[in-house]
Amino acid sequence: MTATDTTVFSYGLVIRDMLLAKLVTAPFYAGFTIRKSRQLPTQVNQLPTLGVYLVKEDMTPDGDPNHGDIDMIHSLTIGFSVVIINNDPEATQEKLNEAYWVIMNWLWRDPYLMNMIDTRAYPGGIGNPDNVRIEALMNGSWRFFDHPPLNNETPMSELRYEQTLRYRADYTPIILDDFLSMRVETVPLDDDDTMPPADEVQRIVTEYTFEPATTKGSDDGRSQNRSAAAGGKPPQENP
Repeated sequence: MTATDTTVFSYGLVIRDMLLAKLVTAPFYAGFTIRKSRQLPTQVNQLPTLGVYLVKEDMTPDGDPNHGDIDMIHSLTIGFSVVIINNDPEATQEKLNEAYWVIMNWLWRDPYLMNMIDTRAYPGGIGNPDNVRIEALMNGSWRFFDHPPLNNETPMSELRYEQTLRYRADYTPIILDDFLSMRVETVPLDDDDTMPPADEVQRIVTEYTFEPATTKGSDDGRSQNRSAAAGGKPPQENP
């Protein structure tokens, strides 16, 4: 069972976690303390640190908002933070710029992580749960922050990079009472359009059964993540 199967985590949180899972495999970040929340204070013995945070998520209708099922375009902003000890301002800035460049190349050039059709072929076990796909990168920004020392504290500098990602998801109504069977009884009527007794006229009875329709929603409350490249529908599971 993967994260979105539990209906506890949104696609935004899943995307945050899979970006972090990929980023910690970069040799540059070996030995870094990994953070998922800004609320935890950073101690000197934890430096250097790498943080990947879910900043915000905006949603707009995918198409006309009042035509058909609920389909949304999600604009998810992920924040990256790298904090190191500032022993030399110039060398520190170069190190943080290297940290930024590793993020750009290690994540956005990855042919599996950024696959808009099928991410499940990812080698090494670092994949996107439930074939969650990122459709595009939107606006992004990065900057340096210097934390001047106070009371003889250790001077620190920080890279803050925020990137907005776009993905699509549908929220189809969950139908639990599918029309799966039908019984049709045909009876010829009398001349006066009345139904003759059952022992006088043979009735023709036909029963129909139907397979449950394949829908985008499911009975456990999950939506489905989609990409435009996949034509709005995820590919079938691999056998």
